[in-house]
Amino acid sequence: MEKTIGKSISILNHLLVQKLNNLLYCQKTGITSDQFRLLTFLWEKDGISQQILVNLLSRDKASIARMVDLLEDTGILTRISDKTDKRVNLIYLTKKGKQLKFQAIFCAQSCNNMILNNFNENEKTEFERLILKAIYNLVKAD
Repeated sequence: MEKTIGKSISILNHLLVQKLNNLLYCQKTGITSDQFRLLTFLWEKDGISQQILVNLLSRDKASIARMVDLLEDTGILTRISDKTDKRVNLIYLTKKGKQLKFQAIFCAQSCNNMILNNFNENEKTEFERLILKAIYNLVKAD
């Protein structure tokens, strides 16, 4: 059975999401890999709008709204109205959300280590270079 590069990337992504979800669950973080991805942007810059998260994550407004609702219900995020535009809600990490950072990043790093196990340093560098090149090619194609 012939495998395409797309199929291999899809399998890799599926396995990565599965492993990360399992690690996040075992570490009792209370978040999923999708939620982790959203939180990484807030850990970099807290207090961004929901629309910016939609753009950064390339997801629809409804799925981001559901994710923010869930993270707010679990005490990880809070919404605060923008002082200059009351129609805009800014998303902030709570203390719990900030404390979650190191534990969640540890899980993600563990997944990276699993992927790169048995790679030498040159292979790791080349693998990352080729992935970034493929991403660039797809972004440029739009």
